[in-house]
Amino acid sequence: MAHDNRRFINAVSWIIRTGVPDRDLPPEYGDWKNTYYRFCRWRDRDVWKTIAAEVIGEVDTTWLMIDVTYSKVHADGCGAVGGNQAIGRTKGGSIPKSTLL
Repeated sequence: MAHDNRRFINAVSWIIRTGVPDRDLPPEYGDWKNTYYRFCRWRDRDVWKTIAAEVIGEVDTTWLMIDVTYSKVHADGCGAVGGNQAIGRTKGGSIPKSTLL
């Protein structure tokens, strides 16, 4: 049974890591339908939450830091002069970016 659990978790990890549909699961991980149904049963019984809680454990936020080089704020958010910058519009006019090809 433990070998089957390991193969199942490896199959789920492979699907999450590659991002492919369940039907593309390689045969060495087992049948994709059984893997999918078992994943759903574990989800419904909160097995994944239990596993995550055991792996993560108690979170120590003593050394938690945010690197500001990755934090971006629009010019309006940091007090720039000029009012609303119309974020949804292009610099060239009133045509939304999503309609440009």
